[in-house]
Amino acid sequence: MFDLKSFRENNLKMTQAEFANHIGVRQDYVSRLEQSTEQIPLEVLVKIANFTGTTLDELIKYKRPTPKPLEIDDTWRSADFTKRTIVDYINECGIRYRSQWGENYDKYISELRDRVERVIAKPKVAIVGHSDVGKSRLINSIIGSEKMPTSWTPTTSITVYIKHIKDRPNYIEEEAWIFRTSPDGIVGWDEKKLNNEEYCRSWKLAGGSADILKDYGTRQGEMYGTNEAGAAVIFVDSEILKNCDVIDLPGFGTGDRVEDDTMTLKAKEFADVLIYMSHAGQFMQGGSIEYLKEAINSLNVIENIKENELKPLSNLFVIASHAHTVDGGNPKSLTTILDNGCSRLLQTMPKAFWNNKKEISGHDYNYDIIRSRFFTYTTDIERLRVEFEKEIKILVEKLPQIINEKAKDFVRQYIKDTGVNMDNEIAEYNNIIAERDKYELLLKEIKKNEPKRANENQNRRMDLISDIKKMSFSSVEKFADEYGRVISTDKIVSIIKEKGFKKKKEDIQSLVSFINSTLQHKMQDILKGHSDDLKEKIDKYLADFEGSIKSNNFSVDVGDIKFSFDVTKAFASGLAGAVTFGGLAFWAASMGNLGAYILVAKGVSLLSALGISVAGGTAGATAAVSAIGGPIVLGIALAIIAAISVFALLSGGWEKSLAKKIVKEYDSKNCLMKYKEGIEQFWTDTVNAFNVAADALDKEWKGYICNLEEMVSSYNIGDIQHKIKAAEEFKNFLSGIPL
Repeated sequence: MFDLKSFRENNLKMTQAEFANHIGVRQDYVSRLEQSTEQIPLEVLVKIANFTGTTLDELIKYKRPTPKPLEIDDTWRSADFTKRTIVDYINECGIRYRSQWGENYDKYISELRDRVERVIAKPKVAIVGHSDVGKSRLINSIIGSEKMPTSWTPTTSITVYIKHIKDRPNYIEEEAWIFRTSPDGIVGWDEKKLNNEEYCRSWKLAGGSADILKDYGTRQGEMYGTNEAGAAVIFVDSEILKNCDVIDLPGFGTGDRVEDDTMTLKAKEFADVLIYMSHAGQFMQGGSIEYLKEAINSLNVIENIKENELKPLSNLFVIASHAHTVDGGNPKSLTTILDNGCSRLLQTMPKAFWNNKKEISGHDYNYDIIRSRFFTYTTDIERLRVEFEKEIKILVEKLPQIINEKAKDFVRQYIKDTGVNMDNEIAEYNNIIAERDKYELLLKEIKKNEPKRANENQNRRMDLISDIKKMSFSSVEKFADEYGRVISTDKIVSIIKEKGFKKKKEDIQSLVSFINSTLQHKMQDILKGHSDDLKEKIDKYLADFEGSIKSNNFSVDVGDIKFSFDVTKAFASGLAGAVTFGGLAFWAASMGNLGAYILVAKGVSLLSALGISVAGGTAGATAAVSAIGGPIVLGIALAIIAAISVFALLSGGWEKSLAKKIVKEYDSKNCLMKYKEGIEQFWTDTVNAFNVAADALDKEWKGYICNLEEMVSSYNIGDIQHKIKAAEEFKNFLSGIPL
C-alpha cells in the first residue's frame, strides 16, 4: 500500500501543511489519509502524481525506504558446533556404549543431553514498549525483512518469536505457526520445546506465511477478536538471527487486553537482552518510567566483573523511537531529551535501587553508566540509529562467544561431578563383593531403622515448613511496619523536600514512582534476609538427612560403610522439577554449577545463572527476589499516578495537601493488602518447591535401598562385576565427550 507519510517526508521533504497546500486539500485531511489503513483515493493519487511529476504506477509501487539489515559476524557458529558435536556424540556413541552398561545410565544420558540443549541456546533479544512506539518497524529493520506487521495503530498483540530459517524443525513446513493462548492466562506455549513435535502440534492454532501474523496478531486482523492466539514463531533468513532470537512482545498499556501486559511481563523475564522503546516525543513520561523500572528489575544480569568483559547494563537499550519527529532529528534536541529522560528515571529511584545488581555483577551503576544505555532510533535518518546499531552488533557478536566458553566449562564440571559419583558407585560395588556379610547386616539395620528415620525426617520436614510459614508471617509484619513509615504524610512531605520535587505534574508522577520503588526495595530487603535464613535451614535439613542414613547410626557395628547416595543432588534434581522456586532460588544459586543448571531449567539465561552462582553470598537471594512484586508494584504505581494526576494543587501548603492525597489513595486502593498477597505468594511458592524437592529426595532414597537390596540379596558376583565394568565404561564415555 502507498505510504503517503513516508513519501511526503522522505521524497518531498514537506510538512503536512505545505503538502496539503500543493494538492489543494486541508491539512487535517492529509493527516487522516496518513493514519488510515485504507487505500488512498484515486483522485488524490492523481493530484499527487500531477504535482510531483510521478506516474500513478510509480506511486502505487512506492515503498518506505528500509535500512540495510545489520551485518553481523556469525559467532554462533562455534557454539552451535559445540552443541551438535556433543549431542551427536551422545546419540551415536551412547548407543554403542549402551550395549555394555544396559539401562542403568539412561537417566544420566538423558540428563546430560537435556543440560546441553538448555545451556547452549541462542541469546534472546526482547523488544518492549508501549503500543505504537515502532517495535515492529525496528525489528523489520534489523532483520532486513518486512515480516512484522506495521501500522499507525497499535499492532502486534501476541508474543512473536523470530528465529533463523535454519532453526526451523523439520516437521514445520510453513514460514510461521500460531499457537493457542493459555487457558489460565499464565502458562502458555513454551518456546524451549520447539523441537518437540507432539507438544507443538498440541498447541498449534494455525500455520502459513508471515501474513498469518496480521490475521491473528494485529488488532486489525480477522481472527484478533477470537482471543485464541497467544504466541507465534516465524522463521526468517537474516544475519542477526544467526546469533540470537528476537522476541516481539505485545505493547504495554493498551487497555483493551489485560492479557497483553501479562504476557509481556512474563516473557521478558527470560530475555538476555532488553530493548525498551519510548516515543521520542513523550520520552520517559507517565507510565513509561514505571514499565522501564519493572523491566530493569527483572532483567537478567549477564555482566560480571570477575567472569566477563561485558559493560554494565550492556544488555539494556533504552530507545527514543521516531527520533526524526523531534525538531527534524536535531542532535542537540535529542541529546537533551535523552539526558532529561535519564534524569527523570534516576529521580524516581532510591539510592539502593541498583544494589541488587551490584551484588551480582560487582559493578557500580552511576548516572554515566545508565545514560550510556540511552539511544535514539528512526528508520528515516541513518545518523540517529547508528550508535544503537553499533552497540547491538557488538553485543550479539560477543554473547555467543561467552556462551560457548561458559557452556564448555559447564559440561566439563558436569563430567567431573558425575565421574566422582561413578567412583563412589564403583567403590560401593567392590565393597559389596569384599564384605557381603556386612552389607547384609547393614540392610537389615536399614530396614529396621527406616520407619523411625522416616518419621524423624518427616518431623524435621514439618518443622522446616513451619519455619517457612513463620518467615511469611514475619515478612508481612516487617513490611507492614516499613509501609506505615513510608506511607505517612510527614514522610512524604520530607521526601518532596529532600528530592526537590516541584508542584508540577511531571514531578508529582516522579514522586509516586519514587515512593513505590522505595516500598519495593523494602520488601526485597526483607525477603532477602529471610531467604538467607532459609538457606541455612535447608542446608541443615539435608545434613540431618545425610546423618540419618550413615552406618554409624545403627545398633550393630558394621564399620564405616559409605553410601554412594548423593543427598544434595537428589534434592536439587527434584527442585528442578518445581513450577516456581520462591525463596529456594537463593539456595539453588548457592550451589555453583548444580544450582546454575536448576536456574537455567527455569528459563534464567546461562550467563545470568552462572553469574549468580559465581557471585555467591546474597547474590542468590538478590536474583530470587529482584523481580518479586514487579507486576504488583507496577499496577499500584500506575493506579496512584492516574489518581494523583487529576488532583488540583492549591498554592499554599501544597506539599502537605499532596502527601495527604497520596496516603488516601494508597489506603483506598488497598495497596498494603496487595503487597501482603505478593509476599505470601512468595513463601507459598517456597513451601511448594520444598515439598517437591523433599518428595524427590525421599523417592530417590527408597529407590537406592531397593537397588542395594537387590544386589546384596542376589549376590551374583558376575552381575556386580558387570555393574563395575559398566560404571567404568560410562566414565570412559564421559571422558570422550568432545570439548
